[in-house]
Amino acid sequence: MIDSNTILMILNLLESPKTSFKATIDKFIEVAIKIANESEDFKYELKLYDDIIYHIYIYDIDYNIWIKKKGTSLSFNNSFYEENSENVEILHCILTKNIMRKILIRKVQVPDAFMRGLIKINGNLSDAIHARNLWKIFLVSMDYLAEKIE
Repeated sequence: MIDSNTILMILNLLESPKTSFKATIDKFIEVAIKIANESEDFKYELKLYDDIIYHIYIYDIDYNIWIKKKGTSLSFNNSFYEENSENVEILHCILTKNIMRKILIRKVQVPDAFMRGLIKINGNLSDAIHARNLWKIFLVSMDYLAEKIE
């Protein structure tokens, strides 16, 4: 299982101007995917949804994050996406570095950011709702790990 100190360290790095935002985001996503792929609750939730590719584009730093959901597992690619030969849906989320950071450190809720126009979504709205549900389950898992060190 993921050490809860790792999660807290990554979240603290998001606040630091001395660290690379892209490298910190990559590390956060790697840890998040490991948590998701090891969690039975998360796997159960993944079973409920069709396969999809979540694309997060942070436009002010020209950075792409591709998270692929296939079956009950997630994978991550940060540089490019290979051809979509499987013809799965793609949900594009477009936002700024500052909004991404605020979402990760929980100063902004995703639905609130979307309703205020801070996140643009291109794709099926039901896929966006599924993504929100998965994010909530991840946060519960992260909270559980954080409580272990307190």
